[in-house]
Amino acid sequence: MKLSFISSTAIQNAMRQTIRQARNEMTSASTEATTGVYADIGVALGTSTSLNVNLTRDVSRIDSILSSNSIANQRMTSSQTALTDMGSQAQKLMDQLVALRGNTDSNSIALTQQIATSSLSNVIASGNTMVNGEYLFAGTNTDVQPMTDNSAAVNTQIQADLSTYASGLYPAASPPSAAVGQLTAAQIKSFITTNVEPKFTTDSNWASWSSASDQNMTSRISNSEVIETSTNSNSSGMRYMALASTVVNALTSMSPGLSQDALNGVTDQAISYSRQAIDGLNNQASQLGLSQSRLTDANTTLNAQKTILNTSIGSLTGVDPYEASTKVNSLQTQLETAYTIVSKIQQLSLVNYL
Repeated sequence: MKLSFISSTAIQNAMRQTIRQARNEMTSASTEATTGVYADIGVALGTSTSLNVNLTRDVSRIDSILSSNSIANQRMTSSQTALTDMGSQAQKLMDQLVALRGNTDSNSIALTQQIATSSLSNVIASGNTMVNGEYLFAGTNTDVQPMTDNSAAVNTQIQADLSTYASGLYPAASPPSAAVGQLTAAQIKSFITTNVEPKFTTDSNWASWSSASDQNMTSRISNSEVIETSTNSNSSGMRYMALASTVVNALTSMSPGLSQDALNGVTDQAISYSRQAIDGLNNQASQLGLSQSRLTDANTTLNAQKTILNTSIGSLTGVDPYEASTKVNSLQTQLETAYTIVSKIQQLSLVNYL
């Protein structure tokens, strides 16, 4: 009769191998139960791994565009708020000018000048609004403050030009400064349109007020769409607002003063410029509103694409969490059993049988 001997060491080593393998499987199963995806996607998918990589890359690209769109939307929303404030200032000035029409009361004139000064200051402050370290109305020159209040120098120049203009029309006036008081509404309007208006409507002169770029910020909001997501202080709205305020402050404060007829001419021109400022600011706001609408539509499309991609990724890499949890429990039972067997084997000794 032949006897076969079983080594307790061999059994113990086999149990250790079983424990090691079970622990590795348990780690993977625990990860799958927690995350809901394969612990090792490459092993699980094989040749389909490249498809998962492509889908994941597409989701990352969409997330990047959505993040960029969020920043662009914040920029446009802040710009809209600033433009609304500017429009309110322009409307306030126009309302006061309408009330001043035909009025020669010094207090009313002084009040109009104060409102013109305050409105211009507020418009410049809004034009220099900064968000996330960027000036909103600087175009692509986002690191340069776009607007500078150049009203003091321009007012002085306009008053000097008006005195020269009046003296040319009425050379016999004595003293020469009295010629200003003889100007008619038609003459003062002609002076404003030919001398004052170009100081704001021509780019070379407006450069003393604005350092903004004419080129606005653009953003890619989808794979195929690029839109303008900012505006700049070179727009007609801001130019005409500065023009209206300057016309009021420079010409109503002339000494000796303008005649009632000429003052009405100044008021009429300032009202016209204020109205053009309001229209220009509203146009800027409308352009940004269109861009915001396109951005919202693009975000809706991108989120729909992202949902489809995530669904495809889930179908490739997703696991049944209940199955994974059951596997974890089963492996845990195996480990406990293996540990018990190893412990029993370690307690075996011939001394117990001698």
